[in-house]
Amino acid sequence: MVHEMTEVKKNFLYGFEDYTKEVINDVLIEKVNFSRATFKEAQEFKDRLVYDILTNNLKIIIDLSTCEYIDSTFLGALVVILKKMAERGGEIKYIIPQPSALYLFKITGLYGVLNLYRNKEEALESFA
Repeated sequence: MVHEMTEVKKNFLYGFEDYTKEVINDVLIEKVNFSRATFKEAQEFKDRLVYDILTNNLKIIIDLSTCEYIDSTFLGALVVILKKMAERGGEIKYIIPQPSALYLFKITGLYGVLNLYRNKEEALESFA
């Protein structure tokens, strides 16, 4: 279900049931709005982000703040997205405040590979 777009100054926000897309200045923020990020969501998520990257969004924040559980297929999608962004010369930042999700990034070795932040403000400031 598509909700109406709401404009706020030069920023905009529009949402879908499972995702919310927001642009602040030149940074695209894709928020995942489900608690379990699994193989069921991985392909659609990857397709959305690859489309975002290919349409010249070279500064992206992926907000996984509502995800309490992330499976290996979804982690794989995050790696594919990171590689696609690297090919285009852009940057991706990730919001991972949930301790359970953060632990997964540590044990898989992605903690040192991905740019992880606790909240949107920190991630946005890192682009400055």
